[in-house]
Amino acid sequence: MKRILLTVHKFFPKHRAGTEVLTQKVACELQRRGYQVSILTTSPPDVNKKKKTSPSEEEGELSQYLWEGISVYSLNETTCLKENRFANEHYHPYLKKIYQELFDKLAPDLVHCFHLQNLSASLIEEANNRKLPVIYSATDFWFICPVVQLRRPDGNNCCGPSALAINCLTCYTPQLLPEQPEFIEALADKYPAIGDKLTHLPKSVNKFMASGLYATYLAKKLPAAVSATIERPYTLKHFANRLAAITVPTRLMQDLFIRNGLSADLIELIHYGIDTEPLQIGQNKTASDELRFAFIGTLSEHKGPDLLVRAFLKLPQQVKANLTLYGDPNQFPDYYRFLRQVADDGSALSKKINFAGTFPNDNIGNIFSNIDVLIVPSRWYENTPLVIQSALASKTPVIATNLGGMSELIKHEFNGLLFEKNNVQSLSSQLFILTKNRSLFAQLVNNIKPERTIADMVDELETLYTKIGISTDKTAVGCATS
Repeated sequence: MKRILLTVHKFFPKHRAGTEVLTQKVACELQRRGYQVSILTTSPPDVNKKKKTSPSEEEGELSQYLWEGISVYSLNETTCLKENRFANEHYHPYLKKIYQELFDKLAPDLVHCFHLQNLSASLIEEANNRKLPVIYSATDFWFICPVVQLRRPDGNNCCGPSALAINCLTCYTPQLLPEQPEFIEALADKYPAIGDKLTHLPKSVNKFMASGLYATYLAKKLPAAVSATIERPYTLKHFANRLAAITVPTRLMQDLFIRNGLSADLIELIHYGIDTEPLQIGQNKTASDELRFAFIGTLSEHKGPDLLVRAFLKLPQQVKANLTLYGDPNQFPDYYRFLRQVADDGSALSKKINFAGTFPNDNIGNIFSNIDVLIVPSRWYENTPLVIQSALASKTPVIATNLGGMSELIKHEFNGLLFEKNNVQSLSSQLFILTKNRSLFAQLVNNIKPERTIADMVDELETLYTKIGISTDKTAVGCATS
């Protein structure tokens, strides 16, 4: 039985986004086919968690648990913070010791990475030292972009680091350093006497002292942050080109990787697959007098739900349509409050906007049975959002941004509609078209083809395994349900 170690930056049960779902589904399909599968991940803090967990509160550096019958090994938060330095984001030497122990224990025949954020490229280095083949299946642009989205602070899209990563110095480097209020709060937590002293100073003196302390901190830390930013593209390009293969789901990602120095000979185009069975029920839509628009995803600025809300509110007040947004209100609470404020404009249409929270992934078919049109208004390239494939599998047309991987899945006026990035009026026009032209809506539904499955994807992955010298002899076994 061949042993495969999958890696992902975070995983169930705390984290349930697209990359986690894809990793889980591939792991289960591989296990069903007879491979011995394990998953390596990390336990980053909850979004709203203010303080780091102290080492004494953790049970060792690497915890283990079962998820759907698969062994999951998780690096604890404090482990990832050991020997803390800015460059650890892309190359973390301390973690190699843990990888050595894990490789000794699991003796994998193949390491298949779905993400290396939090884990770093030191995992590739340790695997290379053991002559273990490593495949990287990219789910975003982490290898060429430290903020993973190729999106600048001003909202413009980027094609990757420039010479000496000069463009990253104004984009990524500031993210490595806390802003002054956060720094002062952390300083006061670590040194209560300083915090107490600052609190009792006159306001003007407090402000002056805080600025001085922060300037001293920046003078000490900024050179290391700049150095980490500049070295990152060269380090990761080096390790990327030592992989056995890189799989990408879109031609856009393929082109951007090659443009940024990743070897074209290593890159294989393998589209994602999804578990289509739970989505079959979504094809049987419940009755409704109104056209039901929906958003499913992270309620955050880069995903563009505020754009959708504004576009919906621009529709004629008597339009027969409603809008439901599914997403965790606690993940980005400040943005969620802003989004609710945008939606609550006092108009008749604002009463047709519903914030429905989250739902279990196995209920997704029922969710789509009450959705007529899915909206994906992202402001960044995306990659291949699994939610789009889920919509298509449930015979649900999609309105998406005319950008990146989204426009490779959605063909305008064939299986959905496209609108111009960050353009409220353009999106509103597409919403309005479908509310008025039900024959076009019916045509979009009829044009949707059967969606690619996880089994289809794993068929291609097995072909790749064979290509790099991993035999695929196995005995089929089941995958447990959590």
